[in-house]
Amino acid sequence: MDLTGWLLRRAVPCAFVITAIGGTGARLAVERHLRERGWRQALAPAEADLLVVCGHPCAELSRTVDRVWAQLPGPRARARVGVPEEARRVLDAAHTDLIDVAAQRRDADERDRAARERAEAGESEDMPGGLPMADRGEDRDGLKLDRLRLTLGPALPDWPAGLSLRAVIQGDVVQEAEVALIGARDRTSSFWGPRPGAEASGHPWAAATAALDSAQRLLSVAGWPAAALSGRRLRDALLDPDPGSGDRADLRRWLRAARRSRLLRWSLNGLGVVDDRAPVELRGDAADRYSRWLDTAQEGAGEPGGRAAPPVTSRAETAHAALELLPSLVVGQEVAATRLIVASLDPDTGSVGAHIPERNS
Repeated sequence: MDLTGWLLRRAVPCAFVITAIGGTGARLAVERHLRERGWRQALAPAEADLLVVCGHPCAELSRTVDRVWAQLPGPRARARVGVPEEARRVLDAAHTDLIDVAAQRRDADERDRAARERAEAGESEDMPGGLPMADRGEDRDGLKLDRLRLTLGPALPDWPAGLSLRAVIQGDVVQEAEVALIGARDRTSSFWGPRPGAEASGHPWAAATAALDSAQRLLSVAGWPAAALSGRRLRDALLDPDPGSGDRADLRRWLRAARRSRLLRWSLNGLGVVDDRAPVELRGDAADRYSRWLDTAQEGAGEPGGRAAPPVTSRAETAHAALELLPSLVVGQEVAATRLIVASLDPDTGSVGAHIPERNS
């Protein structure tokens, strides 16, 4: 018996998902199929054996995808889902590649050969993740500490599509930050907004579903994976034409649990405070924005008790404002808090086109 093949056929795939701008629909389909199959989603390339790219990546994002692919240990397989309808077929094909023993052995031999060639050529190894060497600079206490340039995104789990946050950090505190969009195009549109030629504004449950999607992504970043997975299932249920009564009851229970977590509220309080000059959807701290998403999900799904106000600004305007504010919100924050701040803003990068935020000095 081929033990390698036996193990491959019984292993549960673990997928690392990267989303290009405009690939939200493909991401939702991929996440749904992964959940329904019982496959896991990886938090880092090192724990994944399946790389899934959602949407149509540009040349720069494709280079990032190639770097992530090089970090996946074998056995491994990769797939690209351009549109939602392709998700099932593409994931089936990727799984077939993953359990193909001969193909996996060829891939391992090729990687070994490439590593030997680099060693024989005397090429120096890059630092982990391609990070540059640190320099020195004064921190807020007047001490000389290492300053390291770090780029967050666009290949991060539960991260806005195409967002690249380029930061200078000392220790784990962000000292400088600037934002760029990878793969932004002039003609892009929000998955949650109106479709070209359509009279209605997107899906009938668009506002509630978008809010649930943002909330579950923040829960995942905050370290509550069980609640995030339940939120993802409820989000998928709302995407169906007619959510059932059982789904509504589950939504009520999930909303109660999501509101009652004191630990979550404590971890979000005071993070990323936005004043009243910004769009209403962004005002307050991370906890306020999270609460508004829960209200929107409750109200938009037809559940009583929601306190969501109608949107004052469009998704594009809100995303523009979030991208402009982001650098100032993360300076002085730890990297972990930065992830939470970005998740609480969750800018809809598909709606903003080729917008390039102003560089903050």
